[in-house]
Amino acid sequence: MQESNHMTRRSSIFAALVLAACRESAPPFDPFPDTVASVWRRTALRDPPVSEAPDPVPRTSVRRLRTAVYEGPGHLEARAYELSSSAVGLDLVQRWRPSADTVFFNPGRCFVVVKWQQADRKALQDFVREMEQRLGSAAKPQ
Repeated sequence: MQESNHMTRRSSIFAALVLAACRESAPPFDPFPDTVASVWRRTALRDPPVSEAPDPVPRTSVRRLRTAVYEGPGHLEARAYELSSSAVGLDLVQRWRPSADTVFFNPGRCFVVVKWQQADRKALQDFVREMEQRLGSAAKPQ
């Protein structure tokens, strides 16, 4: 009986180590560079709990949430949701309700919402284009 308990404990420790190794090998979720489109400078970066997400994204389908604030020819906040699957992102794009001064896009297993205040239209378009390219290329297998 004591041998059985010892084996169970050893199996539990092994399983915990395997899970920790898998978790550590996940690629970093770093969607927001310091500078975007040469004019937008990141001034804040946060990893809030998914439960604090302001958007109608299914919480059970979100692995991580990262937010960034950028200053440049205006002010914008971007939120990137790392999703459990690309199908969730496609569903979000199809059901998302547009709102003023907000744009969203879905590069693979990520869903991004950008909200701005008094931003230069061309600079904002350049920000979104560069972010779509950056995240879209990161989503493609190498």
